[in-house]
Amino acid sequence: MIQLSDFLSPIPKSVLDNLTGISPKSLIHSIPVYTADFPDLSTIQIAIIGVKEDRFQATHANCFKTPDDVRKQFYTLIKPKYDLNIADLGNIEPGNTVGDTLFALQACLKELHERKIFTIIIGGPSDLSFAQFASFQNINPNLNILVADSKIDLKQNDSMPEYSNFLYKIITHQPNYLFNITHVGNQAYYAEQESLDTFDNMNFDVFRLGQIRSDIKEFEPLARNANMIVFSMNSIKSADVVCSIEMNPNGFYGEEACQMVRYAGMGNDLSSIGFYDLNTTNDVHNCGSKLLAQMIWYLIDGFYNRKNDYPTPESNDYMIYRTTFKNNDYEIVFYKNIYNERWWMEVPYPKERNKQKGSYIVPCSYNDYQLALKDEIPDRWMRAYQKLLV
Repeated sequence: MIQLSDFLSPIPKSVLDNLTGISPKSLIHSIPVYTADFPDLSTIQIAIIGVKEDRFQATHANCFKTPDDVRKQFYTLIKPKYDLNIADLGNIEPGNTVGDTLFALQACLKELHERKIFTIIIGGPSDLSFAQFASFQNINPNLNILVADSKIDLKQNDSMPEYSNFLYKIITHQPNYLFNITHVGNQAYYAEQESLDTFDNMNFDVFRLGQIRSDIKEFEPLARNANMIVFSMNSIKSADVVCSIEMNPNGFYGEEACQMVRYAGMGNDLSSIGFYDLNTTNDVHNCGSKLLAQMIWYLIDGFYNRKNDYPTPESNDYMIYRTTFKNNDYEIVFYKNIYNERWWMEVPYPKERNKQKGSYIVPCSYNDYQLALKDEIPDRWMRAYQKLLV
């Protein structure tokens, strides 16, 4: 095992000096923070790390301030009702090169994955998420990624590959351990058709901003089996976060973002989430820092409400519904948890992969079941089936 303290720097005590006189029930009194001695991780379930990198593009200048500015707001919030096993492990300082910073983040995350510690990353730009992805190599052979962003960008930088867009680097990475990307919140006027076609050809899932906002509860099954999440603050409208890197007039409302990350925290398989693209240099009244602090609070609330309800043959917690299609010789089997009303559906392994036994279980919603009752194959089912053909 690596020594995490070799990659992480303590938080200057001056960052927390303004927390004097706050409620004794605030988070600063419940979470050990790395200011002197590195926290004991033996009982820790959640780790927080900041990444002070801002050299990918000129528009990222001064993003290095963001992790500590968010901490100033986060630690004033009132502790949730749960017994917290959380530690703040400090910051990854900029390396000699951007590649050095990415290596340090990857190494820290890999170590935390192996310790089964859920990790919250406070960035810098979303380009850092490639290290988040790389940390799963040799750990998860079928990685599910969820990205919340206003754009789908697959640009390649031929002269400086490390500066290529993170999605491009993830999709083209070898060895390939990527199973699926679910992209939410994109706005059509930012999305090049070539990028959309690439996602469609790879059977990745794309949900525009309006699709998610029309029923925010439909985000929950999208996040339920994600292993990692990239949450760009550019996906939130600028009226609610005035210091995102790309000030967007349209996007998710702040309360929607909080609800989304609470759903995300409830996902049993989620190992890390990165919050990126916030530049607090121009943070009017600390609104951006406060919003991200509140999002992390809701994420933690979701984590401590995890259901651990993956359907198993021996479980008695599910109602089973079978739908048979008129013009097909197969059926879709749905599972509904009788306690929390979460839905799942079976996707059979194709005959071409007959060495596989059983079915692949996909999170879904009641809406998918209603589509099947109407003799329509849910798009979520079809995309999963097509990915299993590969």
